[in-house]
Amino acid sequence: MIKIVKVPLQLEPFLDKFRDLFTKPSYGSFRDLCGALSVCDKSKTVSNLCDTMADCSKGKKSRSSYNWFISDANWDENEVAQRKVDLFIDSLCLKENDKLLLIIDDTYNEKEGNQTDGVGKFYDHSKEAYIWGNNFVTSVVQSKGLFIPHKAKMYIKNDDENENFKTKMEIAFEEIIKPLVVPKSIDLYIVFDSWWFSSDLFSKCLKLGHNIVCQIKSDKKVGINKDMYFQVRDLANQIEDKFFIKTTVSVRGKKKTYYAFEKKVIIDKVGEVKLVISKRKKDSTTKYIISTNGSLSLKEILSIYEDRWDIETAHREANQKLGFKDYQLRDKHSIERFIQMVFSVWTAILLWEIDNPPPKDGSKSRTMGDMVDRVKMQAVGETFEFVMTYFNLPVPDGGLLYILKSLGMKI
Repeated sequence: MIKIVKVPLQLEPFLDKFRDLFTKPSYGSFRDLCGALSVCDKSKTVSNLCDTMADCSKGKKSRSSYNWFISDANWDENEVAQRKVDLFIDSLCLKENDKLLLIIDDTYNEKEGNQTDGVGKFYDHSKEAYIWGNNFVTSVVQSKGLFIPHKAKMYIKNDDENENFKTKMEIAFEEIIKPLVVPKSIDLYIVFDSWWFSSDLFSKCLKLGHNIVCQIKSDKKVGINKDMYFQVRDLANQIEDKFFIKTTVSVRGKKKTYYAFEKKVIIDKVGEVKLVISKRKKDSTTKYIISTNGSLSLKEILSIYEDRWDIETAHREANQKLGFKDYQLRDKHSIERFIQMVFSVWTAILLWEIDNPPPKDGSKSRTMGDMVDRVKMQAVGETFEFVMTYFNLPVPDGGLLYILKSLGMKI
């Protein structure tokens, strides 16, 4: 296991911007745990994170202190989530009328036993099977092709003991969409798939001044005027192929071609929206996407909806590289705090990469996995340098830079 003697170089300036959200001792715990999360190559339990910190680490605490920080310390993970968004917006230099996407979805984490809050039987559509575990409503903030995980809020099924039951729709709006603060000059779009379609959710988002781009199901009724309503698939069947426009959009560094048709329609209890009917090929499965901003072009709507996939990437890479689902905690609040620290590490690494881009030598952009591996290598170099200094061994000319290159790291 990699042992760290201090917070990796890439994280420290970012984490320092959260100092005012904690007491001095709590900030030390937040900093230490985030540092350990970035390099720990075992399951990200509190025990393993604590073991990742070398005994000579400055300010290292006992495992019980870190447990207390996650479960009982006085800090607000929602403030941490908002600060991440503020820093992300600043880093991208978003200006008036730039688009910011808030992508909503949910994800599952298989867990055995019933000692953890929220564990129950859920149908996982990705596996087409029932699982036993936790279910989280999640969000990602995206702009200019870059994204950060925003929040993960646990959904707990309704039963006699759950007095504060919230549906997933209520969690999405009350705990994720409504609290998010962005500059008024930026256009915020809420993006989700057809499962989340709800006229009530639409109404609440529109009252906040936000726009929505989402998919709707084929049996959803849309009106071409106030007296004529059709199921959207029936409307699509009336449109001749010659009216579908061939459109190409950039999707995660690749080009995708669609055949698409656009029309303004009415949805009951929502009002007028722009409908895009799209196919990858003229004979392929049809998708129905709507935008509450009727001024968006067909291409813009397709591009925004394609960006919804970024939340799937966030789920996968945050889990594989940063232990999003490694928690061994029991109560809902502690689990959500742990996940927010994981999301903070992701954001710290991404923003460091934005400020320190790779050379333009034709090589592919680094994935989050590549970025995390880079941080780990950096930590190994820092540990080598510390050990050499500690034992009064001569540090090679070039110091840490030389050590990292010797270890095979591309600087």
